Amino acid sequence: MQLLERHIQANGDHALLKSMADIGLNENLSVGKREFHIQTATLVDDGVVRTEVFEHGRLLFVENHLYERRNLAANDSADGRLRTLVDRFHQSVIEEIDSLFDISERLFKQENASAHEKIGQVFLHTHIFDRAEKHFLKAMELDRNRYSSFIYLGRCYYWQKRYNEAIEILSQLINRQVRYPDMYNLMGLVMMEKKNFRQALQYFKEALKRNPKYIEAYFNLAEAIARRLLTLTGEKRETEARKSVEFLKILMKKIDHHGKADDQKQCALVNKALVRRDLKKALAYLHEYREEKFVRTTPPEITGYKFYLRLLFGREEISEELLGSYEKKLARAVQEQPDFPDLWYFLALIHLMQCRYFFLRGLDNFRDATRINPQFDRAVKNLRLVENDGREFLSLIKAIV
Repeated sequence: MQLLERHIQANGDHALLKSMADIGLNENLSVGKREFHIQTATLVDDGVVRTEVFEHGRLLFVENHLYERRNLAANDSADGRLRTLVDRFHQSVIEEIDSLFDISERLFKQENASAHEKIGQVFLHTHIFDRAEKHFLKAMELDRNRYSSFIYLGRCYYWQKRYNEAIEILSQLINRQVRYPDMYNLMGLVMMEKKNFRQALQYFKEALKRNPKYIEAYFNLAEAIARRLLTLTGEKRETEARKSVEFLKILMKKIDHHGKADDQKQCALVNKALVRRDLKKALAYLHEYREEKFVRTTPPEITGYKFYLRLLFGREEISEELLGSYEKKLARAVQEQPDFPDLWYFLALIHLMQCRYFFLRGLDNFRDATRINPQFDRAVKNLRLVENDGREFLSLIKAIV
């Protein structure tokens, strides 16, 4: 792995502080010609270890790791245990970045459009845009009918404010009569940023026409109307402004009907602002909520993609600890979004790999028992059964994953 040879240089001696409320780690990471800075700190009151990853001073992404505060508090060596947790989470992010770039290089030697799209999405949501773009382009080269890669590439351009390039790539789908709601929603966002509100409204409406429960598109449409409403009010176009306010209220009812508790709560805030005719406040509520829920939040399936890529293309065996970490994240995601089949699929793969791990561990335990006492008949018999009949079990797991 000459190109991706990793060099980690610690700043000082990990800057570990004595206070349990303030434990931190700082490290530099070189991957090929790229330089990253990773810093991890504790938020003890929240039960969170927070890791931030920077490149050239720009924050790329944040990882929040939850831990049990009660378990720590009940232990006399709580400070030491917390330090161990911080170091473990810190190192896991470093290993993940290193592994991601390693897999990326290896994938460019393979013709697997699906894998290129998945790793492209991981890079996209870690804001490493140049790598994301290369993988989406490769996926499109391998499969010109993989329309989702066109949309992800469009989003990659949109997040970088390369709006004309986003329009160009999405227009290719429109010209090919592709009618995906996500495509129309993204085109609407691009037009909204270019202050072409009429076209933005049309695209958001097209997205909702094809998916009447598309909550993000409802919020995007509401923000586009609110932005235009401020312009109409400033230009004293009272009749059009009143119609826009009524339309906004109708949209809030739609979100209240189709949305979840958080969406409904936000609708209530927007409605209160509209009643007070505080249009700037209504727009602020819409924009802040959209940024928090749909822009800064990483989709839960990205964790599944990270696991899938390491499982199929990683050089090293996935450890029990790492399997447990993936399992916790996806189990939490499944609880929050039980209607996503991809999440259940990746969770199933993780559980199968955990079965494989403990099966092989059990096999080693039987071998240890027979090594210590070769006359241990039950252990000898069970070892023979596991070695013979277990091959089918392992073959089944291999075939599935």
